[in-house]
Amino acid sequence: MGPKLCTFGRHAVCLVAVVAGLVGLSTVATDLCARAQSASTSEGPPASLPDTTARPAEDSTLGRAALWRQKRRAKRRRMTPPETGVFGQIERFVSRVGGTVLPRRLILTIPQLSVAGLHPLVEELDGLGGGVLYEPPDLNASDQLVSLEVTGSLDREYAAEMLLGVESHRYVGYAYGRFRHRPDEDFYGLGADSREADRAVYRLNQGTFGGLLGRSFGENALLGGHASVQLNRFGPGRGDRPGVRERFGASMPGVRRNVNYLLLGSFFELDLRDTPYQREFGHRFAPTEERLRSVSLEATRGLYLAAEVTHNVDIRHHDFDFTRFTVDMREFLPIDEELLHGFAFRQFASVTRSADGQMPFYRLQSIGGARSLRGYRPDRFRDRNVLLVNAEVRCQIWHRLDMAVFTDAGHVFRDLDALQFADPRVGYGVGFRVKKDGQTLGRIDFARSVEGFRTTVDLGSLF
Repeated sequence: MGPKLCTFGRHAVCLVAVVAGLVGLSTVATDLCARAQSASTSEGPPASLPDTTARPAEDSTLGRAALWRQKRRAKRRRMTPPETGVFGQIERFVSRVGGTVLPRRLILTIPQLSVAGLHPLVEELDGLGGGVLYEPPDLNASDQLVSLEVTGSLDREYAAEMLLGVESHRYVGYAYGRFRHRPDEDFYGLGADSREADRAVYRLNQGTFGGLLGRSFGENALLGGHASVQLNRFGPGRGDRPGVRERFGASMPGVRRNVNYLLLGSFFELDLRDTPYQREFGHRFAPTEERLRSVSLEATRGLYLAAEVTHNVDIRHHDFDFTRFTVDMREFLPIDEELLHGFAFRQFASVTRSADGQMPFYRLQSIGGARSLRGYRPDRFRDRNVLLVNAEVRCQIWHRLDMAVFTDAGHVFRDLDALQFADPRVGYGVGFRVKKDGQTLGRIDFARSVEGFRTTVDLGSLF
């Protein structure tokens, strides 16, 4: 707001205050005069009988004021609160419900159910789904967590997760078990030159069981390691679309036999963002999840950095051993903090190394969809190495609605020597975010790319 506009605003406020003061003084003076006149009349000689031909008393100044006061009192007695409509009831219910917002997941806190440790949740799997999170009240405290979660979607995808964790001032550790049934996963081939017309479908059942231990350095840094076992079961997908074996042949790595892995890794996380709320325990850095779908909190200023290295050992044959290095960096620069305007950037890189260059196609890093490269289908591009950049200009247009103009650029490649920065896959567009208490409940993005126009809906913030 410019100086002239600010000066004009101050002058306007002063003028309104002066006018209000004069009106108040005139009202007080009128009231005092009326009282004085009434007092002098009562002390004078007895009044004569009223003249029926004179004007009614309400035509006088005092009579009109008394009449209006009587009308206002009568109106107040007759007034009743309006009936609450459907939208009013929804608003009242939402205001009483709290919760935690995570990427692709909204955990609700309903007082009547929270007493028993039950939390309904909405989760985006392959389609919109839901489920329940159970946290036994007797086994949960500020420094420990026990939870069981079961979810499902209309697309017949379902998942289950169990988490046991403890946390102290310096250390955090938890054991976890996760299983996910994905009946309709898409695969378009390898590399950036894969064609959308070659889309194939497959089924993947994946279970991960292990543990994590980390040490905090202050309130913003976490260093640790993890070990887990991952079981993969590959099969044909549902529907009439061709499968991976039929489309790309049995020579595609991961098609002929199932591959189980032992994962050994270490990670470092630095979080300097001005997040308006604290993380819930158990939702910290989870390296067994895909990094592009990891924890993401709302921020307007600061820096976030996460780095991880994980060695994947093929338990049975050692044919598909590989090591993956991942770096995820996010920056937030405010333009106007009062209006919540600002820039948000993310740079993501994943580099995979293996002895013979072979690994199951479903364990390759992929980009595309609502959480990475908008404007393209989910998992549209897949290869051993990935680079991704997201940039957004965010602004608040209402206290519960934000808008973002964004550009995404990504590239996949097999070897570093084959990297071509001049030929990335680009998407751009505009999106809207629904917010409550500083958290993004959901968002809708309208994106454009060389493969057409796409609308994506997702839970939580992108990054």
